[in-house]
Amino acid sequence: MNKLKIYGEDIEIESKDGVEISIGEASKFLNVQSVKIKVLEDTDIVIDAKDVEIKLDFYINVLQDVNVNVYEYKHDGNYKFQYKYYLEKNSFLNIEKVNDGDEIKEMTVINLNGEGAKVNFNLKTISKSDEKYNFLVYHNAKNTISNIINNGVNILDGNLEFNVSGFVSKGIIGCDINQSARIINMAQNTCVIKPNLFIDEEDVLANHSALIGTFSSDEIFYLMSRGISKEESENLLTKGFLLNGITYYKDILEKIINKYWR
Repeated sequence: MNKLKIYGEDIEIESKDGVEISIGEASKFLNVQSVKIKVLEDTDIVIDAKDVEIKLDFYINVLQDVNVNVYEYKHDGNYKFQYKYYLEKNSFLNIEKVNDGDEIKEMTVINLNGEGAKVNFNLKTISKSDEKYNFLVYHNAKNTISNIINNGVNILDGNLEFNVSGFVSKGIIGCDINQSARIINMAQNTCVIKPNLFIDEEDVLANHSALIGTFSSDEIFYLMSRGISKEESENLLTKGFLLNGITYYKDILEKIINKYWR
């Protein structure tokens, strides 16, 4: 397992197990620092970010036939991160992200460059201020698979936006593209989901779903009729919504939910 701790302006690498990691110097003009990771063999990567004071660009290259899990947790502070992933033939990338920052802006670009490459992306966030996530997923080779899942709960002064675009060019056959985004808007502020599919090939499976709303009044009523308070009901429903699909940071995410719904 590999672990990166990013606190303030400090980036600490605790281990290098099956990866090559290099840290670029921060640009004084743009205040941007780069983290480049080449994944050489099956492994896990854990990223723990807190109060990051600089913009960060991540470049993650997964080599042929390699499987990697990336677990990321961002908490406190404002974030401006950009991610670029490159997947080679028959590689598999599983990403689980838990966000509890103040203000977050993310750009994620996924390049499925080798035949048989697959990515699973699972984001969970509790938005209290402005959060915007942009995704560009390029199926550059045949028989590639992308599953992009974004779930957020919008509270307090939150404004949450998910923009997801998938691309398949003519001749790139046998691809499977799935986008799913849902926002529970408990603040009644502006929330936006923009699912986009740009496909020039017929031999492709493509699906997207987008939903913005609140928890069902029937669900709340059912739980309250069983003697559970409204706040406890929202706590349970939020856990059921956000904890699904999260493994490494599941306990932390549960504590975060308890923090907002005591």
